[in-house]
Amino acid sequence: MRVADWPEQATCGLAGVRARQPEGKLLRRLLKPGGTLRLLISGLAIFCALSSTCSAQRYSFREYTQGLGNLNIASLAQDRTGFLWVGTQNGLYRYDGSQFQSFGVAQGLPERMIEDLYVGMDGTLWVATSTGFFFEQRDGRFAQVQPSAPGIQYLPRAGTVFASNKTNEVIAVTKTGAVLLRRSNNDQWAAEPMHLDGTPVSALFGPDGALWYGCDSDLCRFADGKTTRMGSALGLPAEEWTNLLLARGGHIWVRGAVHVGEIDPAKLHFELHDLPGSLASEAYPALAEDAQGRILTPQGPSLGMWENGHWRMVTEHNGLSRFEIQDLFVDREGSVWISVVGHGLKRWVGQDRWEGYTAADGLSDDLVWAAMRDRKGRLWIGTESGLDWIAAGQPNPKVWRQPGIITDRAGALGEAADGAIWMGSAAGALVRIDPNSLVGRQWKLPEVYSVLIDGQQNVWAATNIGLYKLDSNWAHSAPSLIEDAAFGNAHQRFSSLCVDAQKRIWAAADQGLFLLDGKGWHRIDLGSSGANPDTIAIDQDGYIWAAGSSQELMRLKVDGYRVREVKHIGRPPLLSQQVVSLMVDRRGWLWVGQDAGLTVFDGRAWRSYTQDDGLLWNDTDSFALAEDPDHSIWIGTSGGLSHLITPQDAPTGMPQAPAFSQVTYGTKLLGNGSAVQWSSSPLEISMALLSFRGTQDAGIRYRLVGGQGSEWEETRDMDVHFQHLAPGNYQFQVAEVDQTGHLISPVATYSFRITPRWWQSRELQVGLALFALVVLVMTWRQRVGALVKQKRHLEAAVKLRTIDLEKEKGELMRTREQMRHYAEHDDLTGLWNHRIIVERLRIEVDRSRREGLPVSIILADLDYFKRINDTFGHPAGDQVLKEASATFQRMVRTYDWVGRYGGEEFLLILPGSGFVHARQRAEELRIAVQECCVKEGETMIPLTASFGVASGFPAGHEELIREADEALYKAKNSGRNRVVATEIDARRDMMPRVG
Repeated sequence: MRVADWPEQATCGLAGVRARQPEGKLLRRLLKPGGTLRLLISGLAIFCALSSTCSAQRYSFREYTQGLGNLNIASLAQDRTGFLWVGTQNGLYRYDGSQFQSFGVAQGLPERMIEDLYVGMDGTLWVATSTGFFFEQRDGRFAQVQPSAPGIQYLPRAGTVFASNKTNEVIAVTKTGAVLLRRSNNDQWAAEPMHLDGTPVSALFGPDGALWYGCDSDLCRFADGKTTRMGSALGLPAEEWTNLLLARGGHIWVRGAVHVGEIDPAKLHFELHDLPGSLASEAYPALAEDAQGRILTPQGPSLGMWENGHWRMVTEHNGLSRFEIQDLFVDREGSVWISVVGHGLKRWVGQDRWEGYTAADGLSDDLVWAAMRDRKGRLWIGTESGLDWIAAGQPNPKVWRQPGIITDRAGALGEAADGAIWMGSAAGALVRIDPNSLVGRQWKLPEVYSVLIDGQQNVWAATNIGLYKLDSNWAHSAPSLIEDAAFGNAHQRFSSLCVDAQKRIWAAADQGLFLLDGKGWHRIDLGSSGANPDTIAIDQDGYIWAAGSSQELMRLKVDGYRVREVKHIGRPPLLSQQVVSLMVDRRGWLWVGQDAGLTVFDGRAWRSYTQDDGLLWNDTDSFALAEDPDHSIWIGTSGGLSHLITPQDAPTGMPQAPAFSQVTYGTKLLGNGSAVQWSSSPLEISMALLSFRGTQDAGIRYRLVGGQGSEWEETRDMDVHFQHLAPGNYQFQVAEVDQTGHLISPVATYSFRITPRWWQSRELQVGLALFALVVLVMTWRQRVGALVKQKRHLEAAVKLRTIDLEKEKGELMRTREQMRHYAEHDDLTGLWNHRIIVERLRIEVDRSRREGLPVSIILADLDYFKRINDTFGHPAGDQVLKEASATFQRMVRTYDWVGRYGGEEFLLILPGSGFVHARQRAEELRIAVQECCVKEGETMIPLTASFGVASGFPAGHEELIREADEALYKAKNSGRNRVVATEIDARRDMMPRVG
């Protein structure tokens, strides 16, 4: 926690307080026009124009390969519905946001090399293949444009193949010229030859309605039946201009194998904008324009972005691959899609909103615990392996080191009023760094979780064995342990510190929540709230947000040292029950870091961010949230430091209604508004939200209106089905809903009719009903007498037999359930028995190896258990085992496993947990066991346990048990009541790590 100047509003976590604007900001901030830094801006712009890249930040790129039959992608397009079409060297695919669907011979399209894709002004999708031109018909099938005369072949070129400025006309460039494709009726197109000067190599309609096209090694303009060669008038270099782009500002961008330039058609002015670096021929001279109006073009494996009059290059160092870029596309949401030669698709996730740093960019470690920007604009980053800093306006991190000073596990950062940087280390140190000389001074402390500097410039440090204070006269004093009657135990763990608008200090500790005001320290009466937080934050309304490893997020209202109001926050809106960090920023927004992503509450709505949105890694780290003076947010994760640049620019407005990917009735495709004859087959409806950004907060609400309609239902599954529909008229309705079930899109409808078969006709049904009625009456008259006679006898017999069967059934069910329970559970503790818990461990290890996720186990052994039995008797020992079992069962996650391994030994399985999390969980269990209260008469039985933790990627479950058992043996030999952890590396090139 850092407090720079004393706040006039509540601040907590790493949010900081009101701070001066830094003297230097990131380069992207300085590039805005105007301002007092105009001279510096100009110098930086010149520097960037002369260099191939101006940024060392890492961006997020999501890869798309699964479902593509070929990873060489030549062209991309998005139709009016929103589907993304992908043309490869061996066929066409459609992407709906979740999966790729192949379109081939069955849809009328031969599996050929796709040269180009284009969506016409009327919404028709055009496909240029290696054998000709195809267009999508109204029924979703494709048809080929037939040549205007026998013997003619339409073979498309590579580049900008299609151009159009009318709804019923499209111009296509072929290897021998150009053709005009004209709609002849609703679903047919005819080809007419075009006679243009030179050999066209590309085509584009300019803002003036004229046709601009690459002609041989020149650029031509065709208008009013006349062609003008523009090369000499514009001063274009001799180049085969294969790619053309009309930018939103009305300028035409041209690209060839070597050169790239910009044309102002109104002024007939040309500027050459060659990419920096080598002028070697480029194989894939694509052009695109992003949502901000920047021109994008590839240079081998790098991506050039034309902004502010120069090229900014995004390279492998920023997260791109080392393979050549083949094509570029910007979808309607503004996402940039990049096809990489032989390696499928990449989507720039969170462009202009997210960036980050990892060890590949110079950080000392990918595990980031803290971040803070100081008054000089320097960004300080605390990692597992040290303390890093980035100078204002510089791209590359530097490591801060000083002999004799501990910087490992730099988990807390703060800035004093004099600009000094304070760092708390979980390795046991409190460090002050002079803001000018960057010379540090160190004080030894226990493991530090949080640091706070109050209004009197006293430094507070929350540690694992107490709360320490270093007064403002730091040069002549040392940190002292705060011992106060309100604490009870001064050596308990303090995990989080916070200051509110009244300048009061709040502290979260093992034994509750504490408050320091003008009267001293007070323990908050938590009442029945169940709060026992590890991390806290205070919003502008005075509410305390609290979360811990064994409790969900809750909002507390404290009045008179007592909790008066409690509100619990679960899933949704949170992504996970494991909350590791909380922060309230200066706008009053609450940020919640979890092991599954990041969630923010702006006072009105909740929104979550994951790797699909640009976050480097979903597993965020404890207390690792910080706000910059520009309101951007830094998030420490286990995969690096993420930076949410513009949190206020979250997508707004109502999204488009869900789209229908495919509707089938049995094996038949069912079109919207069509009819199909009844069968016993199910109706299958596949939908897509068609948002290629993260849709983790969204689902659908649907119903079927008709003869056998349904009520509204909600789901996150995009495939629904209905069985045994009767003949009739139906309408399927669906809309997108948010995580709270509120409608956030228009309702999409899909209508169809199921026609009856001959034997389902109404006339036949009425006749059969009348005939059946007559037969029924006659039969009834014949049998009514016999039935009346047998009625009393049958009723009595059935009643007696029913009673007997119910008794037998109840006994059988109880016996079977008891047998199953006894076979799987320990009869004393109720936990899983040895056989079941070992089998479960084997399954979890196998799953870990398949999915590449770590798995951890904890072996717990009660200390001096034999002494308890000998001293207090075996009934007391049984009670101790039950209490310890209940403690373990209460403190694990719902998907963790707890079993009695044998005697007083317990085995806990933590799927998906890494080394740090498992070691922390074992320490929490150790404290919980130590605090257990077991009475024997008037005597309290002391209870402790030793824990052995094994985590990582084992070769088998036996290895995991063996490593945990060895760790437990070390814990026992080291004095008991402690945790020893071992990390197993699946690569086998490192020894296990023990801590």
